[in-house]
Amino acid sequence: MLVHGAWQTAATWDLVLPPLQSAGGRVFTAKLTGLEADGPELTEAVTLETHIQDVVRLMEVEDLHDVTLVGHSYGGMIVTGVAERAGPRIGRLVYVDAFVPSDGQAAMELLPESIQTAFREQARAEGNGWRLRSSERQLNLWGLKEGPAREFVRGRLCDFSLRCFAHPVTLSSNVAPTRERTYIACVGEGYPARAVFDQFANRARSEGWRHYELPTGHDCHVEMAEEFSELLLRE
Repeated sequence: MLVHGAWQTAATWDLVLPPLQSAGGRVFTAKLTGLEADGPELTEAVTLETHIQDVVRLMEVEDLHDVTLVGHSYGGMIVTGVAERAGPRIGRLVYVDAFVPSDGQAAMELLPESIQTAFREQARAEGNGWRLRSSERQLNLWGLKEGPAREFVRGRLCDFSLRCFAHPVTLSSNVAPTRERTYIACVGEGYPARAVFDQFANRARSEGWRHYELPTGHDCHVEMAEEFSELLLRE
């Protein structure tokens, strides 16, 4: 199951669906409340907890077991929370250039102070204190150069909510470390957001996770879809 990140929609996984499906597995892309063109509107009530419940509900409706749960970026917050709620259904967790929170942490506190300030100021100026509108700023931060990959992601952008970043994850049982975990780091040269996610890649290495690197910006599943899919299928 593929869980996308902030400012993106489930359609950002489109390029990896064919190679994953051709390998014979069932592939699901989670649609997150408020972030899909054909779904409920984004409102101030949508938080990280909303998105955790979206994924848990999908696994229950489809009666999925031994799931490889993949979270990109903010999706790392979601999959960690899902493991807490639906641990028996999960076989492996894969973090793709993603946040890896501990109990009680919110994504905001895992960001550099300068980015926290910028997001708060943007929300105040453009989004009634909570809405973070999508723009070229995200594409630049993610290191997407002009070309097909940038155009692909640009066409799948959506607004996001500061409240999702500010909501802490509760991990009373700390289930995630009891599952097999993989970290896929994006290490493209000059990629601006790399400094945000290096800390989680380093943590994964130090804790003995399976660890891979792809020489891309933040969206390796777009820039190197075939190689990314091979990594998911390798284990």
